[in-house]
Amino acid sequence: MITFDEHYRQVVAEAEAEGPAAVAELRMYETSYRLAGQLIRRRRELHMTQQQLAVASGIHQSEISRIESGNGNPTLKTLGALTGALGVELSITE
Repeated sequence: MITFDEHYRQVVAEAEAEGPAAVAELRMYETSYRLAGQLIRRRRELHMTQQQLAVASGIHQSEISRIESGNGNPTLKTLGALTGALGVELSITE
């Protein structure tokens, strides 16, 4: 059975073999899932449901669900509302 790390290394190798556009797309997905994970962790630290976060942020619960599943494409305004309601700052780091 293949481990996640082994599978991920294969995905990276395939993207690198396809070229810069594929690598850029992979990095975009990595960023999206990392952000989603951070939002989920913070919401859970605060013992909030998605519905409670929706009320606090003014963002529809369905949009929060899409963002947390990695299927959303939030604007900076949406991210600002969510991070404000969660009491954290939005920052871009490597």
